[in-house]
Amino acid sequence: MNQDKQFYLYTIVDQKPDDNFSVVGVIDGSGSMSECWEDLCKAWNHFLLDIQSSYCIQFDDTAILQQNPKLNQQKGEGTNISLGFHELIKLVKSEKLKKNVIVIFITDGVGEDKLEDYIDDLAENFSLFHEQEYQFKFFTLAIGETFSHTIVAELKNRIHNSTLISSQMEYIQDSKVDFSNKLQQIKEEIFYKLVRVEPPVSLVPYGKKLRRLAPNQTIFSETPIIKVNGEEINLKQYQISYHDLYQFVNQVFLKLMEDSTRGLKTIKEEATKQLQIINSLMKRVQQEDGNDYKQDIDETIQKIKAFSLGQQQLKLLSAKDAAQSITKLQSAILAKNYKRQDNYEQKPVPNEKLEKAKQRLSVMKKSVKIKTIYTQIEQFFKENSNASPQLLVKLLQEKRAGQNLQRYALEYQSECTILFELMYICNQ
Repeated sequence: MNQDKQFYLYTIVDQKPDDNFSVVGVIDGSGSMSECWEDLCKAWNHFLLDIQSSYCIQFDDTAILQQNPKLNQQKGEGTNISLGFHELIKLVKSEKLKKNVIVIFITDGVGEDKLEDYIDDLAENFSLFHEQEYQFKFFTLAIGETFSHTIVAELKNRIHNSTLISSQMEYIQDSKVDFSNKLQQIKEEIFYKLVRVEPPVSLVPYGKKLRRLAPNQTIFSETPIIKVNGEEINLKQYQISYHDLYQFVNQVFLKLMEDSTRGLKTIKEEATKQLQIINSLMKRVQQEDGNDYKQDIDETIQKIKAFSLGQQQLKLLSAKDAAQSITKLQSAILAKNYKRQDNYEQKPVPNEKLEKAKQRLSVMKKSVKIKTIYTQIEQFFKENSNASPQLLVKLLQEKRAGQNLQRYALEYQSECTILFELMYICNQ
């Protein structure tokens, strides 16, 4: 890798979720599902109560798109996974689904068919669907310990698009799995309208290039000029923050874990390359006051190093252990993101800290850099008080509050972040 080459990170933000989606269950109705069928039916049917667009494909040695999305009678024969996903392709082509689709795959076994018999067809069709601006999130509820985590990882790799940091990984339990709880977690998943980016960018350096992707992620670009929804952005103007690097390092690690689960042989080589790029980016990170990301970044880098040394091979783990490893990481990243988002609202502020914050804010308000735009900054904060300081800065940089504040947030990114942090404390 050319050590002098410049790479760019940019976090695309959007606070407006799109809750218009369809749910499709691809559900194993084979005989071995009998033990948990009654519990599954009860949980699935309750899950569908307030979902307006829902479908159910039940498969055994045949597959049908049920007229009623609810579960009742079990088909009860063998396990032919490919038929279920071929039926899913037909359903998408019928144009009955909304553009946002949650696919829930429920199974307890490997299947009698071979992955190579249908994976190429699946890849070809879903690549086309992605180009047509469908956004798929793929979830697996795997029961027991006999399913194939390789098959699950390959299916997700083809279907799930536009996001890496999302609670999409499979939940592993025995036949007594709490279906209601797991389905409720999926129901809480959020879609955002896809953002158009030109030229195509990736979420990790060796990932596929995307022209449309979900926001609230950090993109990796080798070119300094990109267009986001038609608006030109010069990435040279943007400092790399610890938040950007935190998102990016976790995206790299998740991709390595998923590819390791799929059994790819290039993991060591890719991990080594990613460490070089991360090291290059770290040298350009702005030193943020009160930063709380660095420890997490360092810990994740150590895990990436384990991949580069061949010490981390999920393919060699049991299906349950491999899936739980990825699920645990996904949950931790999401929990930390939410915690940081809400930290300023929930954490009590000692009186001493509050007084110091008030004094510092008073001084900053009078400074040459801030006094002319403080009223606008204060109003913007009040209108978006549920967002973290880092997100507020990004929103300003994307001209969400006019060109004047955009210029300020670009030129004085560190000061702007501190300003919002002080406002949070003083509004406790």
